[in-house]
Amino acid sequence: MRIADALTIGELSTGTVIAGRKGITREIVSIEVMEVPEVGSWITEGILMMTTFYSVKDDYKQQFEILKTLIEKDASGMVIKLGRFVKQIPKEMIELADANSFPIISIPKNVSYINVLTPLYEKLYEEKKKVTKDSLNPFHAFIKEDYATVSEAIETLSKILESQVYVEDCEGRLLYCTDKISSDGWRNTKLLLSNPIHPRYKELLKEWRIELQRHTLKRVKFSDQRNRLIVPLISKNNIFAFIHLPYKNQTKFNKIESQDIDSLIRKLSETIMNEQLELQKERMKDIATLESLLDHHNSMNTNSVFTILFFTRKYLKGPFFQPSTLMDSKILIRKKIKELVEDLPFEQNIIFEKNNHFFAIVQYSLPHNQNMLAQLIEVFQPTILDSSIEDMHISISPPFQDLKDFDDKIKSSTKIMEIGLKVRPDEKVYAYDKLGIYEILINLSTDPFAVKYTEEVLQPLASTDGQLLETLIAFLNENGNVSRTAEKLFIHRRTMTYRLQKIKELINMELDDPENLFILRFCLKIKELR
Repeated sequence: MRIADALTIGELSTGTVIAGRKGITREIVSIEVMEVPEVGSWITEGILMMTTFYSVKDDYKQQFEILKTLIEKDASGMVIKLGRFVKQIPKEMIELADANSFPIISIPKNVSYINVLTPLYEKLYEEKKKVTKDSLNPFHAFIKEDYATVSEAIETLSKILESQVYVEDCEGRLLYCTDKISSDGWRNTKLLLSNPIHPRYKELLKEWRIELQRHTLKRVKFSDQRNRLIVPLISKNNIFAFIHLPYKNQTKFNKIESQDIDSLIRKLSETIMNEQLELQKERMKDIATLESLLDHHNSMNTNSVFTILFFTRKYLKGPFFQPSTLMDSKILIRKKIKELVEDLPFEQNIIFEKNNHFFAIVQYSLPHNQNMLAQLIEVFQPTILDSSIEDMHISISPPFQDLKDFDDKIKSSTKIMEIGLKVRPDEKVYAYDKLGIYEILINLSTDPFAVKYTEEVLQPLASTDGQLLETLIAFLNENGNVSRTAEKLFIHRRTMTYRLQKIKELINMELDDPENLFILRFCLKIKELR
């Protein structure tokens, strides 16, 4: 109980803090009445002393020494009745109390000690009982601390449990996890928004949502044979996520009851929601920064150069993120992307969203233009491989100086991603300088004349169930080497020679003519991109 709390209880609420107001957050451990001058031998830390100063009513020096002793012993404060034996506190004592943030509380002389003490003793007794009970809770060390981030809170839980810990949303998508995580029968990856590997996870999640509306924990066991607690996280009386708490000490944690979990649920739920709020503030700040940048582009330093980065996931169907729910996963994705770009060696990095996808604009000075692309690729190539976002890919737009080209460069980065995923699906970073020719080919793949020409060239091979077309593609990929092509197709060289002769006859082209080979490569690439 703090001094501030005590001032709201019983007749102490009639009191007035006359000195040391900054110290009203001091904790009260015990309460004693003092009417003897020798206090040094029995004063203890955290004591709230009540007195009328009767025994030293005419000795201001002794009053000062008593106050000094209380401060030195780290007592919590002093309550004094003024008007009965002492009319006022000397100025020197007020100054000493203020300097040490030591509260002195004056109560009216007609207030009975018993009416002050009784409710305070009852409150202290209740709190001591609660502390004793809390100390038996295995999560007490977690509950009593405050956490700057959810990751910090999760790691603390992990140390208590001696096991990995993770948080999933109500559909099973991973939101948070400890740094170290291994396959445990439920999941085998720490990738953000990845799903569990358990074959019945959707069915089990539905069962948990129903059951945990009535209870605050569920004990389960998966193939790793380690018992775990499934605990709901709650905001505004709605479950928004589950935390998995595998435990090593079975005897200890089998004793856990719902009341032990209640404070954990509150603490972690509040920590997550507070982080969501802070991340949302960061998002709004970036939006304002981008708007300001675009509004004032005419007054920008002409040496400034910009590049757009586009982020996506290869196998994602639809937008990068779904519409916001109680637990906004978009904010977590944005946080991970922010971590990717925050160490880039440029003047400014702004994350923004457009058409339900994530982009970043990076700003740098013109002299760095020559090695800008190399720096970006150097930063992203190793980082993207270790990214905690599942199957992340990045495309890099051409550099530009005029922010009027902002929308065009967004389209360019999107097109580069589209091409990269088609022609180099195993790569993670796509740069404009490597894929420019494909942008031309992509456009040609929808051109009626190019489409008709391609069909006319390749149509004679379509009537052979694809065998000759497959042979031609392999032959071109091996740069016209007949032996290597035969090996790739697992056929005899004589069979390979026969097929090539058949292809020549059908398309009426010699396969050792460089111009014919160019035409065939072009037609096959248009066909592939279509």
